[in-house]
Amino acid sequence: MAAPTESPVKAQEHTNRLIHETSPYLLQHAHNPVNWFPWGPEAFEEARRRGVPIFVSIGYSTCYWCHVMERESFENEAIAKQMNENYVCIKVDREERPDVDDIYMTAVQMITGRGGWPMSVWLTPPGTRGESDRGLEPFFGGTYFPAVARQGMTSFPQLLSAITDAWNQRKPQILDQTTRITDGVRQQLAHKNDAVEVGAGQVGQAISGLLRIYDRDNAGYGQAPKFPQPVFGMFLIEALPTIDDPVIKDSVARSLRHTLDRMAMGGMYDQVGGGFHRYSTDTIWLVPHFEKMLYDNGQLATLYARSYMRDAASGGGDAFDALVIRRMLDYVLREMTDDRGGFYSAQDAEVDGHEGQNYLWSDEEFVDVLGEDDAAFAAKTYGVSRGPNFSDPHHPEDERKNVLFLTARPDGIAQKMKMSEDDFERRLASVNERLYAARVKRKQPRLDDKVLAGWNGLMIAGLADGSRALKEKKYYDAAQKAADFILKAMRDTNGELLRTYRNGSAKTPAFLEDYAMFIRGLLALHAAGEALNIDATNYLTVAAELTDRALKRFEDPDVPGALYDTLPEQTDLIVRLTSSYDGAVPSGPSVMLNDLITLYARTSTQHFLDKALDVLSAMSPMIAQNPISPIESTRGLQRLLQIDAEQVAAIGAGHEGGAELSIKRDDTPVKVFAGAERVVVPAMGKATLPLELRIDKGFHITAHDPGIEDLIPLNIEIAGGKGVALSVEYPKGEPYNGQALPPEDRGKMKVHTGTLALLLKLERTDDQWSGRPIVIVTYQACDDSACFQPMTVELDVAIDPG
Repeated sequence: MAAPTESPVKAQEHTNRLIHETSPYLLQHAHNPVNWFPWGPEAFEEARRRGVPIFVSIGYSTCYWCHVMERESFENEAIAKQMNENYVCIKVDREERPDVDDIYMTAVQMITGRGGWPMSVWLTPPGTRGESDRGLEPFFGGTYFPAVARQGMTSFPQLLSAITDAWNQRKPQILDQTTRITDGVRQQLAHKNDAVEVGAGQVGQAISGLLRIYDRDNAGYGQAPKFPQPVFGMFLIEALPTIDDPVIKDSVARSLRHTLDRMAMGGMYDQVGGGFHRYSTDTIWLVPHFEKMLYDNGQLATLYARSYMRDAASGGGDAFDALVIRRMLDYVLREMTDDRGGFYSAQDAEVDGHEGQNYLWSDEEFVDVLGEDDAAFAAKTYGVSRGPNFSDPHHPEDERKNVLFLTARPDGIAQKMKMSEDDFERRLASVNERLYAARVKRKQPRLDDKVLAGWNGLMIAGLADGSRALKEKKYYDAAQKAADFILKAMRDTNGELLRTYRNGSAKTPAFLEDYAMFIRGLLALHAAGEALNIDATNYLTVAAELTDRALKRFEDPDVPGALYDTLPEQTDLIVRLTSSYDGAVPSGPSVMLNDLITLYARTSTQHFLDKALDVLSAMSPMIAQNPISPIESTRGLQRLLQIDAEQVAAIGAGHEGGAELSIKRDDTPVKVFAGAERVVVPAMGKATLPLELRIDKGFHITAHDPGIEDLIPLNIEIAGGKGVALSVEYPKGEPYNGQALPPEDRGKMKVHTGTLALLLKLERTDDQWSGRPIVIVTYQACDDSACFQPMTVELDVAIDPG
């Protein structure tokens, strides 16, 4: 088991209030010269007393740029003096307080058009507008700010001075801006719509939408940086049996297999130690951002286990899936497990300020550890023979080294080396054992050793699902030990869950996501117990009890099924928020929806089905608006359609699915018009389809060849069928010289403005015509200060064979 890694010891000239906290992230800042407060009433009252703005810095312990901003600014005596004199400064661990993070991230995204960590946000102090004013309203924000101005970025000291001057000299204008931002945040996070009709159409839209963004060359759903997105995979695995169109069904199955393989073959997967890093910085899953998060590995263990069990049910599970599951779970038990059974939160990306230093290898290190023969074998297997592939972008002076990756699936490499799969795996296991033994002698990344109830629930589910797939009881035992630990050590005197535990102390009332994710783990334990002939009925009983507790605490009393993320009595929040977006971690309401469905399936208790339908009703506007964004809820919709399609159809009867919704975040200043409603493609020759994109004044979209890497280009393709191909001659675009670009990139970037006319050409291919071909247009709209989310539009044009 891994031992907690403490922050490097520094000369402790300064000590602030964070020294009394348990969060590893807050403790990292306990000896900054900044007079940090934790989030809470002491800080708020100090700001009221002094009448100065509150500066809130939000991050987490394994955040690379959080470390950079600390080194550059928060450890700088002069900058700290400026902060202390003009602000009350608060540090927040976003993993301890996801509610605070969600509220102010929404504000920062509204202000800047983007978000990230470290998050820097300035708030009004209590009493600004009168004695009863609770303050905490955002008026400015951003993410990382450098200590010295560079590449068009304002320095942090300059920004601190400007905000201080504005607060002292133009407070009425600041308060007007504060009102607009706060009203927008409240509308965004607390907005409710009446239920609308949802059904198989939204499930189909989610499937076709994921296929549209599927990277056919490199796998995954979307472009770089590539995240594992297990919520997408789980939805597609469960949707597969319900797909009638054989072409679409085959496309979904191939996209899943391709994605699972490429993620596990790439450098995003720790080939030596097991487990997945946070995401891939490139399109080919090679170079990761090296932090490891518990929530990723818990969900991915479930995803690979479900994939293995699905294949096993139809004749035999994929051995590569089984290998990935086993090594991932062994990694968690070895490096991420507390003596009492709980699971730690994360491992850092850096060592001594160098990204991924612990995980990289040179040719010479391979030979030193393995000897000539096994080094040659490992170099061919892990791509080292192709030359170094990693250069630390923050330390270009460092020697280039190798991120290890599999050059093919293990069965393919074994065949190429003329070895049996068993012999290949035994030799590779021996190599990995020696490489790992050498690696642990290096300085290790920091370990965030706090235990979070919700993330532990995801890992309990991953272990339980892995035990079912592999029929290995040791993984079930570890999941059981963790569940028992949380039930014993992370509940208050009333039996309610607590979110966080560290060093013998549990605190912070749990949020909806903690209940929902921990219940998911308990239900997975119950299913695994049945599969392994272990009596696990107690976990089903506790899951049902905690579900009723959660509904009582988080359900809106006025809107059945509408679930808040936070408790009603929280006075330190400017809005009681509710979420629906399923990203790296699925939202609390989405997970609870599926928990209720599973509870009904296990117990046949009508109450759970009724509540599931209520939650679906409350989530229906978000599903209708964009079924991919709340994809876990769309998965719940698909499951409920199999149970009781009539009751699902009754939801929102009389409302058109999403037609009356005003779409805020995904709204776009670009309109796409096709020149025909139907195109007939002859057996010989070509058909044409005029297309027009009308771009609002003041906005632009990037050209098909943007001229700069890592931008979302204009792209048009055909999907969903066979027998037809599409081509288009894209115009080059005009140079963009906006101030948002660094000076060296101005003029290189190519964009389109105004009205863009295109002519699409369609022609038959050698394949037999099948399926329903559709034309997909992808673009990203920006102005001179921010970009909208990339949009993918499906043209409502029938494409038929002639």
